[in-house]
Amino acid sequence: MDSTTLLGLAGIGGTLLGAVVGAAGTLGSARITSRTQTNTEEQKARRQAYSACATTLLARRDAAAALLDVFKGDDFDQAAVQARLQEVEGQRDAVARAVGAVAVEGPYDVANDAEYAAKAIELLSGRIRDWAAEVADGRDRDELLQSQLQFAHRDQADMEQMLDTFTAGCRKVLRPTERDRPTRRRLLRRR
Repeated sequence: MDSTTLLGLAGIGGTLLGAVVGAAGTLGSARITSRTQTNTEEQKARRQAYSACATTLLARRDAAAALLDVFKGDDFDQAAVQARLQEVEGQRDAVARAVGAVAVEGPYDVANDAEYAAKAIELLSGRIRDWAAEVADGRDRDELLQSQLQFAHRDQADMEQMLDTFTAGCRKVLRPTERDRPTRRRLLRRR
């Protein structure tokens, strides 16, 4: 073979090698872009599920706390308690759907935290529902509060703790590099 043929074959080989390397680079870049897009879509779906769940849990928490306030208020009104109770009960399905969406999106820790928060709210709501039934059956509300209010306050504190744990878990998944929020004490020291 003469040098011109060898030079021509080397040129063809180089062109083929360049085409293969270029195609591999294009495929690798497409794979990275696809993976990045998939991760972005998953993060968006999680954010939506977490946000919807937190919103429904917080709304039900507020309704349960308002129900407790009406129940223990000086101007107790059975009709007002029943109206607030219906509001709390009406939110149960929305909470179940929202917690279910978080269970699908995961991870397991956040899904468990959402479920525990929902159960804590249900515990307080159920306790007040039982109280309302007892008062409707003739039990003295003041005696009931005196003997049982400490349990409702414990339920309320547990409910707040579970909600805080859930929202902190959501933030950790959505913003893994974010530091814990500063405590009130640290905020006061900065002044």
